[in-house]
Amino acid sequence: MSENVISSTVEIIKKNGYAVEVHDVVTDDGYILELHRIPRNKSGQDPTRNHPVFLHHGILGSSADWVLGGADISLPMQLSDAGYDVWMANCRGNTYSRKHLSMTFKQKDFWNFSLHEVGTFDLPASFDYILMKTNATQLHYIGYSMGTSVFFIMASERHEYHQKIRSQISLAPVAYLFNTRSSVRHIAPYAKKMNTMYQWVSNGMFLPQSKMQSFLVTNAYGEKITRTMFCQKCISYAVSSVCGSETYIFDDKLIPLVIEHFPAGTSAKLTTHFSQLILKDCFSQYDYGPIMNLQHYNSTEPPTYNLRSIHVPIALIYGKNDVLTDVEDIMRLKSQLPKLLDVVPIDSPRCNHVDFLWSLDVTKQVNVTVTEILQKTDHTDWKYTGPPAGPCADVYGTGDNDGPVTKDQQPNSTNDQHELANFVLVPDYLSSVTPMQQDGDDDNSTELIREQKLLQKVQLFGNLIMLLKSTETKYHRLRDGLTREFSEWTRSARNVTGTHRVVGNNSTVVTGLEDTVGCAVAAITEQSVMTPQCTGKVGDIGEYNNGGLNHNIDDRTATGRALYTTFNNLGRAIRFLKFRHK
Repeated sequence: MSENVISSTVEIIKKNGYAVEVHDVVTDDGYILELHRIPRNKSGQDPTRNHPVFLHHGILGSSADWVLGGADISLPMQLSDAGYDVWMANCRGNTYSRKHLSMTFKQKDFWNFSLHEVGTFDLPASFDYILMKTNATQLHYIGYSMGTSVFFIMASERHEYHQKIRSQISLAPVAYLFNTRSSVRHIAPYAKKMNTMYQWVSNGMFLPQSKMQSFLVTNAYGEKITRTMFCQKCISYAVSSVCGSETYIFDDKLIPLVIEHFPAGTSAKLTTHFSQLILKDCFSQYDYGPIMNLQHYNSTEPPTYNLRSIHVPIALIYGKNDVLTDVEDIMRLKSQLPKLLDVVPIDSPRCNHVDFLWSLDVTKQVNVTVTEILQKTDHTDWKYTGPPAGPCADVYGTGDNDGPVTKDQQPNSTNDQHELANFVLVPDYLSSVTPMQQDGDDDNSTELIREQKLLQKVQLFGNLIMLLKSTETKYHRLRDGLTREFSEWTRSARNVTGTHRVVGNNSTVVTGLEDTVGCAVAAITEQSVMTPQCTGKVGDIGEYNNGGLNHNIDDRTATGRALYTTFNNLGRAIRFLKFRHK
């Protein structure tokens, strides 16, 4: 596992049997971007399609995100086998694009960029380079999450590039975020202060790839208890709160690979730009504040991006369980795109934001649809004739096989243990009836407005209550899981100690071990002092291991020594957590 974990994007592609090339692209403002290309398929054959394909990752990601799962689920590798010349982007500031013609990444000016600079500088430079290298006149663009945002920015600001884009496919599209149900909504109001802090601490660099990630993977992930506690359960909870409920089909072996390569770094200013999109009901440029906006835009408010001016065939593919990109925001985006190619909801109510990359079912749910759209638009005689009536008419993407997914209602991830908040529903007329549509009576209009505001308050209060209930459910699930893990360790320790000669009463050792485990569970899950059932202090776990367990288990037994080492380390960790809690 360690060999795969420390591999770069280039090494991962090579290990899967594909050729790979590295290309450097210089933007107009001096940033040097590293593009990764798969020039031939696994059999060594050159591309047979008419237009190359360019893929752009999401926020804090890199080109590695597309290939971590191997050829079975990797969209670039499957497109290469389908005959396409595949190129993968690396946004300025991430692991592979930290160079500049006149600056180093340690300078503050290097990190002075937002989504606007990525869209208006990085994408045009990459497009021109790819078309020049391939002698093509157009290319296909596939964006995931932030990769869609920067494309919409580019297309609305650089109209001269419309003719260079054959088609654009948006996976989990992000433009409007006002209705997002992700937990990042609660962090967004503090983004400006966090940006100021990062400017002071790291010159504006935000969550770069570090040696700590490799340390966590190679050391912490090797232990079963830490792998279960911190890697699988904590990451699962984080993903469910930010992106949607737990992935329906996910290989836990991908977790160390993801930890090693993600996050890959970006600027704090870029994340602040995303936070502004959450707080504002518009898709606009970076907001510097009224005074600085006058200097930058000659207006107290930042200008909005004109999505109606984008004349590129665009297909939107989204997940019904994606709480980051709400269905209402996607439908609003859809209504403003003049050359809509298709709107495709993933045929599964469990598809969340990260399932577009790493779900074991991604080939069937996503990659096949993407390939079909590319094959249709890649023919030289293909012309845009308008969107198909079926999928685009399905406003909330209910599909044929699933029940309706109403706005502000989050579908359950499974029918068994994955309990999620069922948010309060808003009556249908709220989104379709306005005071102007009434009979003109001022009293009726006033009453309707008052009723709408009251229902909105009730909805917000109901959502808060259900969110708290969902959080409590996940907390109890995590605590029960940890308790089961410690119980398994206790039974294993009892079996080991029972087979060796011990000093004193063997049951006393096992009982003390169980008490110690109980203290550990109480300290970690409840973050409190030891319960009355525990026979010693939490801070004495390490001393207990040194004094009792070491003398009672034969040092010649490898299993005993491993158990002793593990609990000794666990004791130190619990003392540290207790100190932090105080």
